[in-house]
Amino acid sequence: GVPLAYVRELSKLQDEVAPADSRAVLAVVREEFGGVDARDLFETFDPEPMAAASLAQVHRAVLKGSGREVAVKIQRPGLEQTIESDISTMASLVFFTKLAFPSFDFGFMVDEFRSRLEKEIDFEAEGRNCERMKRAFADDERIDAPSVEWNVTRKRVLTMEFVRGSKVTDIASMHKLGLDPKQAALALSDAFARMLLVHSFVHGDPHPGNVLVREHPTRRGETQVVLLDHGLYSELDESARIAMSNLWVAIAVGDGDRAVAAAKRLRVPDEFTWLMPLALARKTTDGRDVDRKQLEQQWADNKSKGGVGRPGIGEASLIGNNMPKEMIIVLRANALVRNVIKALGNSHAGNISLLEAKRQWSNVRYAILGLCIPRGLGDSTIRTVSLGCRVKWRLRTVVIGARATLSAFRRAFHRAKPIDIGSK
Repeated sequence: GVPLAYVRELSKLQDEVAPADSRAVLAVVREEFGGVDARDLFETFDPEPMAAASLAQVHRAVLKGSGREVAVKIQRPGLEQTIESDISTMASLVFFTKLAFPSFDFGFMVDEFRSRLEKEIDFEAEGRNCERMKRAFADDERIDAPSVEWNVTRKRVLTMEFVRGSKVTDIASMHKLGLDPKQAALALSDAFARMLLVHSFVHGDPHPGNVLVREHPTRRGETQVVLLDHGLYSELDESARIAMSNLWVAIAVGDGDRAVAAAKRLRVPDEFTWLMPLALARKTTDGRDVDRKQLEQQWADNKSKGGVGRPGIGEASLIGNNMPKEMIIVLRANALVRNVIKALGNSHAGNISLLEAKRQWSNVRYAILGLCIPRGLGDSTIRTVSLGCRVKWRLRTVVIGARATLSAFRRAFHRAKPIDIGSK
């Protein structure tokens, strides 16, 4: 895993913290709006935050004129100086670790951390990400994002529609509201598969606090997922988008050679190409489900014979320094969505397995579309895809579905082979 010293540094900027002094927070608003006070910008403004974290805190307010309730996200005072100090501390830890252990090169973590924070503290960029996602999914009523109030938004102050809903993992609350957790799981699965494989971008921080579930505002009884906090996004170039699409299709049909080739195009070191299907779907390169106990035993047996053991810090360093930095965010988002889907299974193994299988099929289905379209759609909806392309998508989905089913039957009636954790 990640060294404890790094975990401590990362945690400083992720954990919930006590609210900042209200006078200092209001001073940030005045600085961003040329001396105008918050009470002059809004009809009402609650100086007590609804939520406070290390990067920002959120206040409830009401817009002048319209009377609409909004959430105002304000950057913590002095944040840029704090970030520079924390990054310097992390860089020093990385430098001295590499000095003592040359094979442990975690310089990529410092670069990634700096890049991530630069994105997250620009609230105007966050607003643009939010609107881009909202435009891209205008054709899917199950998925939404808050509207941005641009006249009261600046680089350190973001004002958005106030969204009421249930936290995505609060199943009891969803049931009370008459919402369907399974429908929420399917919508979330489709949203992230489609973002990544069709639109060439993905929300990088879909932890449960950033995903709300509500009744559709105009369609009574229908479940809708609302994504919050659009500060951290990952952008895929065409090569990476196509490689990810090929990887998901290869996993589905059990095509090990195609999976390895796709992982290599993502710049995964040759000896670790088997890790990509494992990270994305808990599967081998040829599409078999991974038994964790079997894998642990195989690592132990291989290591005792001088072969490949469980990947450690050195291997993490090698992968991190070779893989495109945007892919780290993609893999993190995939893991977070998978964990949310697991929670929505309500701890019943059958439900968890079914919802996870549907999550994986969402990725395969949109991977097929991703390979049909000439380029990523960006913020355009699927409605803009040509009729011929959509017909091709549906036909290929039927074919791939049949191949995936046949492959699964074959695996079921063959003796399990050792998992390939070599240097294929």
